[in-house]
Parts: sequence; C-alpha cells; structure tokens
Amino acid sequence: MKNLNSVQINASIKKNQRYLIFGIIALILAALLIYLGIRNSEKDLPDPVNLNDLITEGSDAENIPVYVDVNMQPYLFAVYTTDGVEEDNKFYFVVDSNDYLYILYMSTSNYNKLNIDSIVEKPIRVYGITKKIDDDIKELAIETYNEEMQEEYLNNENFQDYVGLIYLDMETNLNDSSMYYIAAFVLFIVFLVLIILYLINFFKNKKIFKNFSHEELEKIGAEIYELREKPYSKMKFYLSKDYVVDLSNSIIILKYQDILWAYPYEYRYNGMLVNKNIKVVDKNNKYYDIANTKYLDKEKDKVLQDILEKLKEKNPEIILGFNKENQKIVKEKLKNKN
Repeated sequence: MKNLNSVQINASIKKNQRYLIFGIIALILAALLIYLGIRNSEKDLPDPVNLNDLITEGSDAENIPVYVDVNMQPYLFAVYTTDGVEEDNKFYFVVDSNDYLYILYMSTSNYNKLNIDSIVEKPIRVYGITKKIDDDIKELAIETYNEEMQEEYLNNENFQDYVGLIYLDMETNLNDSSMYYIAAFVLFIVFLVLIILYLINFFKNKKIFKNFSHEELEKIGAEIYELREKPYSKMKFYLSKDYVVDLSNSIIILKYQDILWAYPYEYRYNGMLVNKNIKVVDKNNKYYDIANTKYLDKEKDKVLQDILEKLKEKNPEIILGFNKENQKIVKEKLKNKN
C-alpha cells in the first residue's frame, strides 16, 4: 500500500491493523484456554473418601472427592426454581447401611438410578464432591425431616452432629472443562469478527488507494496534515482543496467533482437516535457515509448543514437534500451516464 504523508491517514490505517493484532491475541488466548481445558480434564484427582469420615471430623472443606453407600431410596426435600421452573438438580435425604443421614444433590436421572426397591438389599455407591450446606438448605432440611418424623428431632444445635456441614454434590465434576471451552469459543468468535473487520477495511482501503496516483496520495496526505487543527478534525473529517476525506470509521477519499448527491441522514435504533451524518452518492451510484457527528456533543445539525454548504461551494453541480424531486433528478443523471 502506498505511503501517505499524513499522520491522520496513517493513524487510520494503524487503527485497522489493531483489528488484526487483537484478533491474533484472541486466537492465542482461545488456544491457551483449550490447552488448559485439556490439562484440566486429564488431571488426576485424589481417591474419594467416605463422606461420613469428614462429617465425623466436623469438616466443612469443599471440593473433596467423596462417596456414600446409599441404602435407602432418596427423599426429596429442596429444589431451586428459576422463573417458576424447577431446576433438574435437587436436594435429597439418603441413609447408608449404618443409618447415617446424608444430603445428596443430584439430577433426576441419578435420582432414578437410586429410586429402586432393591437398594435396601444392595446398597449403591455414589460419588461426588463436598459442598457446604447453605443456611436455607439447612432450614428446609430441618423442617422436612421433623415433619416426616412427626417430632422435633433435628434443630440448629444438633444438625452438625447428625447431618454435618457438607453434602455430596453428584453433578459437579472437578475435571469439567466446559467453561474453558466456552470461553475459548467466545474468543474464537471475537477473532473471526476482528479478522473480518480487518480484511473488509484492508481491501476497501486498497481499492480506494488504487484509484489515486502516488503523487495524488502525497498531495492528499499533505493537505490533510495542514487541516489537522481545522474545523471537523474532531470528527476525523477533512475538506481539503480538491477532496473530501473521512477517517472516522474506515478511509473514504472522494473528489468533489465525483459527488453527485448529498443529504443529511439519521441512524436510529429502536426509535432512538444513534448518529447523524451525511450520505453522499457518487457518479457511479456508490453510497458513502461521511461526517459522523457521533464525535460531537452538540450542534450536530448546524455542523452538517455547514458541511453541505461547503460541498456545494466546491462543486455547484452537487444535488443537496433528500426528496422525491431530487431522487428523480439523480435517477435521470445516472441513467444518462449509463
């Protein structure tokens, strides 16, 4: 791509190059997360211990691999709801062959595996990790158990002795790497978006520069540099001697004599005004958005009107304003050109 003697234009080119740089960084991070996910899934865990041993010790440690030999069909006592819909994972009471009481957190499918009559004769060992019993689960456990036993058997004082401070969570896998992969997928999408933006702007800029000779580009660059402190520079918009240059999003360079039609335009989202700018149509019926006023705090309409008047001064043949009459004139001019 030809060099331009313009800090402003080169800055716009570098801005597009940042899409490429950030895209590559996003791809590297995505690859790193996939690697970490694989490492996590292959990580060796310590051998599970009997949950009763930890309860007896008064432990409240979380994420410890444990097991329980269930000797009773589970009894549901608590379930979380989201927007009135019950979650699949629920809290159950179970006992082992020693009649020790435990709380299990499991899915409906795991519940169905334990909800069989033969479990009384043939206990089933279940595995999971420890989680602390929250106060709300504790309260429901006490209330439900006492209602079932028809007496005030459990209370806040003896709950730790009979049930403990932890429960067995069958649904959380310490080797679960899904969050790594989800984050990697999001970063990969970010990479694709950034690379697409880079390529769109790269080929658009290349096509624009291809229309100008090296001397013309040097001239444009020099003129833009001289206008760096002039009006509209905050908008990254410049009116040089012979060209309109807009650097607000991508690079747009137009000869005044090539502009056929110009009119103010509003962008709205859900009825809310997002941006005001000028839409121009060149003699090849190509549309461009220039003079984005999103960079201005006020006087947007005044600035746009001022720019339209200056365009008209540069090229009196430019048709200003959007209406049916001008649409008809533009259509006729384009038709005659073809």
